[in-house]
Amino acid sequence: MTSKITPENILLPARMSLVKNAFANLEIAVLSFPFVQIVRDFCHDIKPTLYRGKNREVTPPYRQLNNALLACASTLTYGFEYVGSDEETKLPLYQALAVGTPENPLKTPTPQQIHELVRIWAQEWTKQYGSKNEVNSVCDRFLERMAIIPPDWDWQRIKPETLVRDINAERGLGFQAIPSLLATMLHGQKCIINSKKRQHEIQWRKVQGGGSGRVGLYLISKPFKANYTDDYGKEKEGYFAYRLDFNVETQAGRFNDNGNLEPWIFLYLSCQRYPHKPLLEANYGRDISVLMGMNKARLSDYEVDSTLVRLVIENNGKEEENLWRLQLPELLAAFKARALEQPENILNNPAVFGNLDNSNNWGDRDEYYIVHAEGYKYEHDKSKRGHSIKTGFSFLERGDIIARVLELLNGVLIPDNPMQSDIPAPSGIKAPLAMRDYEFISRPRKKRQPYQQIATDAIYRALQGKAMHIFLIYREQDTCEVVYQQLRDVFLLNENEDFPQDITVSKILIDDATLLQPLNTGGFLPKDRKKFDDQIRKQHQAKREAWRIFLQKNAIPQINFETNPHCLAIIEISRIKTKGVLPQQNIKGAIREACVREGISSQMIQTVTAKSSDTEDDEDKSPAYSKATKGRVMNAVLDGTLRQIGVLYGLPSQLYEQANIPKEIAQELDVIAFCRRKTNQYQGDIHYVLAVRLRATGAVDVMLPDSDDWIPYSQAGITVGKIFAEARRDRQENTKRIQSKIKLSGTELVQFVARVVTKHLDRPSIVLVEAEGWRNERGEDNDGSVWLQLKNEYLLAKRNVLDFRHVPGHNCEYSRESNQLENLLAVIRIRTDKETPQYITNRQVWNQDCPARDFQHLSGFYDKSVPELLHYFSVGKLPKTQKAQDEKPIPELYKLGYQEDKFGANFPFKHQQLVEIVPFFVRPDFQPEEALKALCRVPHYLRYSPAWSMGNIISPYPMHLGQEVIEDHLCILGVNLQI
Repeated sequence: MTSKITPENILLPARMSLVKNAFANLEIAVLSFPFVQIVRDFCHDIKPTLYRGKNREVTPPYRQLNNALLACASTLTYGFEYVGSDEETKLPLYQALAVGTPENPLKTPTPQQIHELVRIWAQEWTKQYGSKNEVNSVCDRFLERMAIIPPDWDWQRIKPETLVRDINAERGLGFQAIPSLLATMLHGQKCIINSKKRQHEIQWRKVQGGGSGRVGLYLISKPFKANYTDDYGKEKEGYFAYRLDFNVETQAGRFNDNGNLEPWIFLYLSCQRYPHKPLLEANYGRDISVLMGMNKARLSDYEVDSTLVRLVIENNGKEEENLWRLQLPELLAAFKARALEQPENILNNPAVFGNLDNSNNWGDRDEYYIVHAEGYKYEHDKSKRGHSIKTGFSFLERGDIIARVLELLNGVLIPDNPMQSDIPAPSGIKAPLAMRDYEFISRPRKKRQPYQQIATDAIYRALQGKAMHIFLIYREQDTCEVVYQQLRDVFLLNENEDFPQDITVSKILIDDATLLQPLNTGGFLPKDRKKFDDQIRKQHQAKREAWRIFLQKNAIPQINFETNPHCLAIIEISRIKTKGVLPQQNIKGAIREACVREGISSQMIQTVTAKSSDTEDDEDKSPAYSKATKGRVMNAVLDGTLRQIGVLYGLPSQLYEQANIPKEIAQELDVIAFCRRKTNQYQGDIHYVLAVRLRATGAVDVMLPDSDDWIPYSQAGITVGKIFAEARRDRQENTKRIQSKIKLSGTELVQFVARVVTKHLDRPSIVLVEAEGWRNERGEDNDGSVWLQLKNEYLLAKRNVLDFRHVPGHNCEYSRESNQLENLLAVIRIRTDKETPQYITNRQVWNQDCPARDFQHLSGFYDKSVPELLHYFSVGKLPKTQKAQDEKPIPELYKLGYQEDKFGANFPFKHQQLVEIVPFFVRPDFQPEEALKALCRVPHYLRYSPAWSMGNIISPYPMHLGQEVIEDHLCILGVNLQI
């Protein structure tokens, strides 16, 4: 191997086409859940009996039923999952799925067997409601109806080719069934990979509870044990497995001969790690995943295979209360099924209950594998530490395994061709200041003053001429000293230099320790529900008011209201993760709400601690702080002083010119991003949206859904925070006004888009919108849709219109000739995450033997699968934190390999994901191919944030800003996010 790998601008996506008729001999069966109306009637009838007019709902425990069903029937692909609503009755539909191949034939429990379990589930469900006469009456009627097995209830066979021919047939069943079929085809099969120094065999095994979305099948290899010596000479060992997911995705405008969307099959390879030491510390409030394998039927007369089933252990913070989720043991006992192992035994002895060494003498015992998650700590030599095996795989290992999988699926999958590279993104001396981050600005230079001016001018420009007052609110002197120094570094100040004019920094000591104490639970636990919630609500209000009083006394009097400065408080908030403290006790939301109500932006930071000294006499020495500590503080300070006010170090117009946007347009161009956030009822229960506008001058503005005016981004956080604070109050007072503020319908979302693009574009504009959540959000109106035009099946045909026919107040399709839309150059749809494929670099085909490395710079590619609709792909540069994976001999390391004393198991591989950029409704002068690429380069080049020096952000900068301003203030609603 040469000492330096020469990168080629080649990108081979891990997406495959299906061979026609490849599934001809395979089987798919579905079983509907015919008791939906009976269950709904029971929920309706029992509600007034239980709650006497209170606004509370009775929710069927379907997840409990499915968990118990899968714990008994590993031959199912999934249990009774929601698949949509019946068009006539509007009732929700639930169905179970099973698949089979000649090697792993279809094995389904009979409807009679399943009915018996459903009947027992219903009995167990009703027991929780007590034994009052009126309750018994309702429950008895329900159980009598559930005891009757429906006539002609049976498994329905579906031809796999039906789903391949039309991926949306059978309510989109193919999105789960096709990945599950592919996983079943590989179940039990083996392949060999060579890691230079050794050869090892991978044997694949099906797993329930993952795959394409929340349900379905994926593959896991047998466990591997890795031993190595780390960088400090310590011997380490651990277990891991290869995880392979198949994911079905479609591409806008890519149709088959039948006129239906032709599916791509994405292959995702990831590293799944298992602990073999006792689990001492999990992530608080996060459940623990366990894979369970049955080697003997849990219920007699049930088929069993070696498929692993995902089960969940509750993690509520009380060590003596680690329980299987949703009372699973009780339900299994009612089924008269063999019991599960006690969770504490598995957590304390993972090596005993999981066949980590692939013993042939395991017998008929159940297997249990704890799935490691970042943050878990395990017992090790009277201390605790994380998992010894690092995550991820090198490109070489990823490519090798996918090549072997394609050999096993020869005649089933056809690999895609490499994508074509675009012109290089600006880098080095060619990069405009708008693509620079703080690390570049702060580099040591002989002439520092010009860069001081760049930093100061950028902040003034973002504040649109306003002054800035920064409050450093601290409890510990160490925190104060480090934050203050990092603040000086933001402005590149030398030792004797003052802060720039109009930048004021004030230090305020927190002299009352109770301000930082967690919210008092009053002895209640989350399981106490209403009592616990009421106590947390009261404590939140008390803490908020205490902080408001503190700010009114110590901060507000220092503000010069004549200059009306932007105020930012950097607040020490003690430690977030403390043993015995619940996430709901976090005071971050109360403090942020107090700041918002006083008109102050806020940035929280955990307490800073100096490094311990090795010398006895250190009285005269200044305290020292670790690099990690100073880095953490600097990240927080940069977020508050740069990101929270929307700073860019240079003019976006210069960036647009480098993207080859004509100069006269680049100097006027606005980029407007629509940013949406939805959370479930346990995480704030919001559905909110806002628009962020980045002007060519660098000014950033925000429009909120209940406003017709743009406001500066620096003010948007306080405005959004006040809206969330009012929503929290309304929710607690049980008023409905909240619905119109933060829980928007699909119609309201698309109305907002239509209003902005038709009424608020006063300059040439590019509009950015994510596909996720906008194209077909399930909701209460529009048949669950928001903006159907964004769906892959419609985008090509409607590429030259804006389809707002379903939008009240518009009710039309806008054409390119519309005078209202003359300033709209294009709308760009963006997809990320699992909707874009993994990839490998420097290869034309998967089995090519050549080195591979990550891209050193932001790189763009385009795909001509659909000639009429440009698909552009953006790949971020190699993150600075991953620099070592680009050095000899790391790029060729396998997880079980080593070269030159470098061990793959000791190395974390992380590769940048693809971001898909698709323009439509393009103005005629930008429709030629080169002009389309120029449009795509705008969001591509905007994947920079001055506050983020590690690499490229995922979303273009204005979209990133909008997402973050919403995320910042979710804590006010009680969403317990980390700092």
